[in-house]
Amino acid sequence: MVLKYSGKQIFGTNKIKTLIILLIVFLGGLLWPRDPVFKNEFSTIVYDYHHIPLSVFTNNSGQWQYPPEKNAPIPEKLKQCVLTFEDQWFYRHPGINPFAVARALWQDVRAGKIISGASTITMQVARISHPEKRTWLNKFWEAYTALWLEVHHSKQEILRMYLTHAPYGGNIVGYRTAGFRYFGKEPGELTWAEAALLAVLPNAPGLMTPGKNRNLLIQKRNRLLKRLIKNNIIGMETYKLAVREPIPGHLFPFPRRIPHLASHLASNPAWKGKAVFTTIDASIQNKAKRIAKRQSKYLEQLDIHNLAFLICDTQSGAIRAYVGSPDFFDRQNNGMVDGVRAPRSSGSVLKPFLYALAMDKGLILPESKIRDIPTYYGPFSPSNADKKFRGLIRANDALKFSLNVPAVRLLYSYGQADFYEDLKILGLKHLFRSAGDYGLPLIIGGAEVTVWEMARLYRGLGRMGRFGNLHYIKNSTPSNDKQLISQGAAYRILNVLKNLRRPGSEYYLQLLEQERPIAWKTGTSYGQRDAWAIGVTPRWTISVWVGNFNGEGNPQLSGAQSAGPVLFDLFNMLSNDSGKIWFKEPVPALKTETLCAYSGYRATENCPKQIRVKAPVNAPVLKPCPWHKTLFVDDTHSWEVCSLCWTPGKYHTEKKLILPADVAQFLRNSGTIIPQTPEHNPNCPVHQNQNDLQILYPTPGAHLWVPRDYNGKYQRVVARAARAKPDGRIYWYLDERYLGFTQRKNEMALDLSIGKHRLLCLDDEGNQASCTFYSAKK
Repeated sequence: MVLKYSGKQIFGTNKIKTLIILLIVFLGGLLWPRDPVFKNEFSTIVYDYHHIPLSVFTNNSGQWQYPPEKNAPIPEKLKQCVLTFEDQWFYRHPGINPFAVARALWQDVRAGKIISGASTITMQVARISHPEKRTWLNKFWEAYTALWLEVHHSKQEILRMYLTHAPYGGNIVGYRTAGFRYFGKEPGELTWAEAALLAVLPNAPGLMTPGKNRNLLIQKRNRLLKRLIKNNIIGMETYKLAVREPIPGHLFPFPRRIPHLASHLASNPAWKGKAVFTTIDASIQNKAKRIAKRQSKYLEQLDIHNLAFLICDTQSGAIRAYVGSPDFFDRQNNGMVDGVRAPRSSGSVLKPFLYALAMDKGLILPESKIRDIPTYYGPFSPSNADKKFRGLIRANDALKFSLNVPAVRLLYSYGQADFYEDLKILGLKHLFRSAGDYGLPLIIGGAEVTVWEMARLYRGLGRMGRFGNLHYIKNSTPSNDKQLISQGAAYRILNVLKNLRRPGSEYYLQLLEQERPIAWKTGTSYGQRDAWAIGVTPRWTISVWVGNFNGEGNPQLSGAQSAGPVLFDLFNMLSNDSGKIWFKEPVPALKTETLCAYSGYRATENCPKQIRVKAPVNAPVLKPCPWHKTLFVDDTHSWEVCSLCWTPGKYHTEKKLILPADVAQFLRNSGTIIPQTPEHNPNCPVHQNQNDLQILYPTPGAHLWVPRDYNGKYQRVVARAARAKPDGRIYWYLDERYLGFTQRKNEMALDLSIGKHRLLCLDDEGNQASCTFYSAKK
């Protein structure tokens, strides 16, 4: 085929084919989908629950660029200013304005160089997405890309692309970023003068910014305002007010609140470059931060430099305030360390969970008495913080006073391996050693826990034993809700913690009780390195840690006096939505048990006085009272008798309290009068006396290190024994060698060689006790 005109050939067949192919390629390129126009490397912005910005981070290119708000309308003032200044025919052209192209081409040809552009907003989007040197070839490519954009995107989408990615001076990109940076407000709140300024800035962001060439920038803004009058977009009165407005003289700083949590989110690939809407309440966060600052100033005087805490909603698990340290930028005191996530020694804060689990296992109830006497488990001998012992103490009092000895004895009965596994199920993630390596000190500070984990655990207690995850992302759904402690046990422990009294906290507690009751617990780690205070109500759960991030101990550091005041300040700061409401009693989860009024264990016919209390409905039956027994005594009350030695008709029964030998001896030595139990009739053919002799230390199988004195000489190890009756002697033998006797205070110093030993004790009545142990020397 040949195309002719007036007998002359214009195009041959090959050229026509070429044109058709080029046309197909041209049109195909317009229809063919491409990669996204922009890489969308936005700033990470962290918002609070009410969409208040908390922290903003630069993108990977070091630019401030707010991510676009999906489906949010473009502010009308800014839209009118941008269209008037940049592209009045935006909604009428297909991406290229032919009239503007003709005008610019004429001006450029006359000048012999490019002096005028014909860029539409669509073409500017193309240029911003792939910035290149301004040449005729690049201008053609921009025009072609503009046509492609018009084919694949709506006008509204193209305008949003332009406003989101337009440069506004320095490293400020996008209209939302510029609105906050220059005016400290969202674009929807801009005045006409402010909107006009943002409209003209992208035209020459490097030459004119509020920081330089201010007069030129004002003139350019005012010329745009005049065009708005001419186009009947604004009135004269609005214009007069607008031209009087000054341009900003400084940049507004981006917020840097909750820096620890915000940094964690910004470093997470799932949230990087996005708008993250959290559960944080900016109002609560700000008040909490002020409390942290105030309390840290006082603590600094005591050489205590760090604290951290969480405030969460008990029912939903939503975090409302997150303070990782008093000052994120305090390099001297490691302020950038996130104290909420840093593992620390638990102190005593795990004790309530042991007591609750022991209730579910049928070992105790809060009324049950536990030994609080010198106790030995091989070389480990726990002691209470006040260095005192109380003989026997009820479980609720042992928990309220946070006594270590009863807690260790309870853990021994419960099983340290079982409790270790329970803690993992409850949510502790930092137990990096085995149960055997932790041993019994696990309950008195041996565990590694975080502020986050302790908030999770106490929140679970406040939800009647139902444990689940905490969360800080708005509208997220926490998972893994599990009933790990019975409702009945949780309720009873909460009531124990409500009546907690700790030395040094009386003043703060008095202020607190005027508002509402709180279940709370304090803890102090070994060496006074960590102080804890954790509280829970039906509305709030707060976990507080105080100490030094470098692990340095401080004699002034304690849970009650250091962390307690922070806890009470935070509770007093929070709104009291629930008034004085306490946790509702879970009636179906509780049953009534009859206990011995003295021992706190299941009452038997031998117990003279009984009480009725509530117990978890599914807990195993509590063991019977071990200390009240019914004895047969003769008429003179001198001897205990039995069927082999009584005189018929001349005996009767008596209910007696018979305490274990170790408890009886401790109480006697402490000055407590112990009811005497008559001895069995010595003329009885079968002597019925129970073996009232007991070796307290060393324990069977113990491995002991023999200590050295300050002069290097090996010291003697003190062995201890106990006898139920106050009188009589105990005779001591070590490895078949007689050492001597003791009376009343039954302690004997041992000179030990390396190796295996057998200790034997005998008393006047023929009772004996023995144990085998091992010793070593350093």
